[in-house]
Amino acid sequence: MTEAEKEACLVSAVLRQLNNHRLPKLFAIRERLNRGGLMDPDDIRYLQASLHDTMQIRYLCEAHPDLSMLCTKVTNLHREITMRALENETQTH
Repeated sequence: MTEAEKEACLVSAVLRQLNNHRLPKLFAIRERLNRGGLMDPDDIRYLQASLHDTMQIRYLCEAHPDLSMLCTKVTNLHREITMRALENETQTH
């Protein structure tokens, strides 16, 4: 298998993981926060793991301009969740 084929497989796996697991959970967390909910410890761990994964694949986003916009949107989703969680937490205390 060539390096290009290996990278294509990696990109495919990353996109599948994002689509099937990361995004649905992140959207569910965001929706709960938008309704005024708070993040629980599991949500915080999940968000941390998702951020870590995003940083680990950053080189793929840089190497594939077609993925750049997706990486930016996922990063913005993390930011939106974090800001909403902070806002909700501040309002409850």
